[in-house]
Amino acid sequence: MEILHIENLNFRYPKAEKDTLHNISLNIGQGDFTVICGATGCGKTTLLKQITGRYNGEGRINFGIGVRFAYYDQAQESLNDKNMVLEEVWKSSPALSQTAVRNALAAFLFKGDDVFKKIETLSGGERARVAIVKIMLSGANFLILDEPTNHLDIGSREALEDAIEGFNGTVLMVTHDRYLINRLSHRIYYL
Repeated sequence: MEILHIENLNFRYPKAEKDTLHNISLNIGQGDFTVICGATGCGKTTLLKQITGRYNGEGRINFGIGVRFAYYDQAQESLNDKNMVLEEVWKSSPALSQTAVRNALAAFLFKGDDVFKKIETLSGGERARVAIVKIMLSGANFLILDEPTNHLDIGSREALEDAIEGFNGTVLMVTHDRYLINRLSHRIYYL
């Protein structure tokens, strides 16, 4: 089953002399783990933002029937700084019990009173872990991840790798993490 079909995608920032993305086409099938690599500034994040509808360019982007995606933005803009960790995750997955949410947080190294820390007091790595837990619990069947291992320590990276490996869906990821690419990817696109 096709999860994502992209055809002739182009994007140019206002006042730019040339396209950031030019004539990009790709297909992602069910269960694929696809990685996008390339030099800094080549348009990897721009591509993900266009796929997720945050940017509008030219070309066709079609999702398969029944596809529900969750997007991990490396800037973690979806986090509410005034919430506590537990509150932030639980609000995004209200059907789960507190125990289920705390267990998910524990898998990403938030244990005991750590779940009561305010988002605004967290380090970059802790913020990244909260955002990852939120998307892992979102019920999405297609994860779109932009540099999820940035700011993560070794334990957090291992938790992320295990969570992705156990994920029963499709993943599209921008990363420079060679270990993660070698361990999990099915296909690599270079921009």
